[in-house]
Amino acid sequence: MMIESVVAGVVANIVYESTKKGLSLTKAYLVNELAKAVNDDQKKLDHIADELVKLDTSEELEDLSEKGIIKRMEKYPELVNALNTIKQENVQKTTNQYHFGSGDNVAGDKNC
Repeated sequence: MMIESVVAGVVANIVYESTKKGLSLTKAYLVNELAKAVNDDQKKLDHIADELVKLDTSEELEDLSEKGIIKRMEKYPELVNALNTIKQENVQKTTNQYHFGSGDNVAGDKNC
């Protein structure tokens, strides 16, 4: 099955960053992180977190990139179905910028 929603990258990034830092993927932690990134029903986020915990116990996610994590997520139909129900407009837009030197960072709706 294929994840059709942009949320796949957001969720994969949450999992990747967490495992990179050596954090455990608990349901409470995942729900908290998902709520920051996705504006959707709490029940749906709980279900996705449950499925991600199952994924983490079955797969060695800490050795994977975000792309690899998405491929592993696609092996789990319940997770794919839950992610595909999230609409793109419910995913929060965030821009992480790192700035060194002089000048402006340009992102988002800045008029030049």
